[in-house]
Amino acid sequence: MLFVCTANQQRSPTAETMYREDPRFEVRSAGTHTLANRQVSRDLVYWADLIVVMEERHARDIESSFRDDLASTPVIVLGIPDVYGYMEQALQREIRSRFEAALPD
Repeated sequence: MLFVCTANQQRSPTAETMYREDPRFEVRSAGTHTLANRQVSRDLVYWADLIVVMEERHARDIESSFRDDLASTPVIVLGIPDVYGYMEQALQREIRSRFEAALPD
């Protein structure tokens, strides 16, 4: 599973850290901005069975940049704004509740 935000500094690395030890998932994170700590790439898109983005604009960026590479990979939008710090408790609560609610059965 690939978690995506803008700069890969706050939201997506928090989600990656939160779910890293969860036996249900193999996780990585990336950002859509060219200056992201780890930028979304074709290899990461191919690797992912599920892409979880923090905002609708991240889904649009991925879909426009990697349209041919997405194939049948679902993209889930959590709707979490960029107002939190890395591992902030409120961010963890938002990620957990929105992500678990959005998981396919």
